[in-house]
Amino acid sequence: MPQEEQIVVAFQGERGAYSEQAVRRHFGSSVTALACHSFVDIFEAIHQGQARHGMLPVENSLAGAVVPAYDQLMDHDLRIQAEVILKVEHCLMAAPGTPLESVVRAISHPQALAQCERTLRRLGVEPVSHYDTAGAARDLAAEQRPNTAAVASALAAESYGLEILVRNLEDLPFNYTRFFVLGLSDPPRKDPSKTSIVFTTGHEPGALHAVLGELAQQDLNMTKIESRPRRNRPWHYLFYVDFEGHVDDPGVQTALMGILKRASLLKVLGSYPAAPLPVRSPND
Repeated sequence: MPQEEQIVVAFQGERGAYSEQAVRRHFGSSVTALACHSFVDIFEAIHQGQARHGMLPVENSLAGAVVPAYDQLMDHDLRIQAEVILKVEHCLMAAPGTPLESVVRAISHPQALAQCERTLRRLGVEPVSHYDTAGAARDLAAEQRPNTAAVASALAAESYGLEILVRNLEDLPFNYTRFFVLGLSDPPRKDPSKTSIVFTTGHEPGALHAVLGELAQQDLNMTKIESRPRRNRPWHYLFYVDFEGHVDDPGVQTALMGILKRASLLKVLGSYPAAPLPVRSPND
């Protein structure tokens, strides 16, 4: 029997990053996760055949949009094949045998440290900025710094042989990151679906209202809108919009035709299965 092809999924960051955790959540533990230096490298890995898919973070429920990711969606012709919503659970980790009482400083990405600020203060631990969460875990494991811990994912602790001292270190438990799964082709339809588009409008009163009105006329629920400056036209903007529905639906097709007539540019990024929205628990 022919050997089954190994699925390779590119992500940005070091081994053990939250993006790798999203890869394994969506594709399973047997997938090959390809670490990339930048978001651009994710797209290049797919275009060059080094990976079949990419895992791209696009927004966090606390920090907002991942701006560089949106820029790359416009610059490349890849299709959104799915969305993944990952609960971010920060862990305080150190070399095996390190007592929590001995930890005086923790290294991590500034955003992760900010999300754990109150808890770290209560523990008497000084936050120290590092370029990356998983990178902090990797460097700590390699350098064996005394009285030092890292803030990263449980996968990072597992990847670098560190011991988790405190789980759920984050101050606000309702902390989620949304990812797009990218590929070269459109996925099979699976409802409920979402569609993502990017468009520009004329620089005139009511232009954006008119475009969004095309969605409203077809009773399509918009779930997100994000604006980004056009890099080749100062003070003009790209608008990224997600809405419920599939590009094959008659109402969606009618709305897109209406938007095409009103917008100066329209790009459909993909129709894909919608991930279930996280539900706030009584303890959140």
